[in-house]
Amino acid sequence: MAACCVLRLNNSFLLRTTSSAAIGRRMMSSSTASANNPPTLLQRIQALDKSSLAPSYTALVLFYPSPSSQYAVVGHVQNSLMKSTLINCKNDQGEPIFVLEEKRSNQLGTVKDILRLNVDVQYERNNTNDDAYEPAELFQRRTESFAQVTKKVVSRQHSDIYPVYPFVERMDPLYDDNVILAHVNRSTAAYLGIDSVGVHLNCYVRQNNVIQGVWLAKRASTKSHHPNYWDTTVAGGQPHNLSLYDNIVKEAHEEAGVPSEWLRNDASNKAFSDHTHDPLTITTAKEDGSCMKRSFYYSFDLQVPDEWQPTPVDGEVQEFKLYSIEELDRELRFGQSLRPAMRAVLLDFMMRHGLFKDVEGEVDRSELSKAMRRERIRLW
Repeated sequence: MAACCVLRLNNSFLLRTTSSAAIGRRMMSSSTASANNPPTLLQRIQALDKSSLAPSYTALVLFYPSPSSQYAVVGHVQNSLMKSTLINCKNDQGEPIFVLEEKRSNQLGTVKDILRLNVDVQYERNNTNDDAYEPAELFQRRTESFAQVTKKVVSRQHSDIYPVYPFVERMDPLYDDNVILAHVNRSTAAYLGIDSVGVHLNCYVRQNNVIQGVWLAKRASTKSHHPNYWDTTVAGGQPHNLSLYDNIVKEAHEEAGVPSEWLRNDASNKAFSDHTHDPLTITTAKEDGSCMKRSFYYSFDLQVPDEWQPTPVDGEVQEFKLYSIEELDRELRFGQSLRPAMRAVLLDFMMRHGLFKDVEGEVDRSELSKAMRRERIRLW
């Protein structure tokens, strides 16, 4: 096994392994070899999916009594990170935060190692009677445990707190009946494989009843990931205490100076449309193979006046640019300026508005739609 260490940085872990270097060399070699044969648009979208990394991850499981099981998978942790850091992470009382249970069988008969919170193990051991299960008490203990992980391993905390949901078979984790099992800082969530939920606003310009362009935002150079890449007009993570709609109104004002009245969500406002009923779902990861998680992308569209220009407000964006549809189409097919996942979000926008041009020899657009809405992988 490759030697591994985890360094504390201002914003995240840095995993360094000899195998990661080898992977990087192979990726560079592959890129060079394919320079004369660029990938198709479908291949670019398919490349966003990192579910092939699953064998190098272990399921993160919480105690959650239900009619079908006693447990719920809520995330997945990279094995190298788990063995080098998380297993050795202790709380303020000197107790381990995580416990690795080997060769555990689930309700389907799948036998694998699983990672659990020690507070869950202790709680289950001391409360063998299902009637003794107190969700509120366990919620608080878990949240405190995750806060200890953030405190001891991640140097800079994010202001957003993410909910921890049990993985469900259905596409959307935000349906009304889903239960929140804990809260975790956004900085830590990615390393635990907690579902990532993002909201996006596409501001577009229409002339003579034809969409002429879309405003894109260049990410600030200080962003912890993908600095200086181009994003949708507005992009933000989804905290636990806001609805998708309330969050996009807040983010739109903070990032681009979009007036809240433009986002009025009623039948009389024809310029604004809500497409959150059909999120994109992709298993994503960082380039080094860390932080594999299921990412959900929820979109809203807004037609803006021709003369209006978005204005950076909170420092998250360097500048805005109005991309023509032709420029955006070329960028989606051949460019390298977009944050990679935004290829899917913006392609979905173009398909939704009938702006995507079929090219002879390309795959059917239903395949593109399928590649942007993938099923959840099962580790346990």
